[in-house]
Amino acid sequence: MKPTLDDILNGVPEQSGNGGKPLSPTKKADARSETQLDKISASAKRLLSEEAEQRADKIARLSAARRALGREDNT
Repeated sequence: MKPTLDDILNGVPEQSGNGGKPLSPTKKADARSETQLDKISASAKRLLSEEAEQRADKIARLSAARRALGREDNT
């Protein structure tokens, strides 16, 4: 004899607060995937910050070279 649904659910307590209906799965905001726009924005920010860092290094090297040659005012 095959078990019936009532036989299977015999030991499962009734749910409360939802009228006895099965609860729907909850969606977690943390589990959502990153959108394409988020990926593009992060990549653009990373590139801009790398370029700014390279520019600052270049300016520092040029400034040091000018000071070594005595061409730059101490500003």
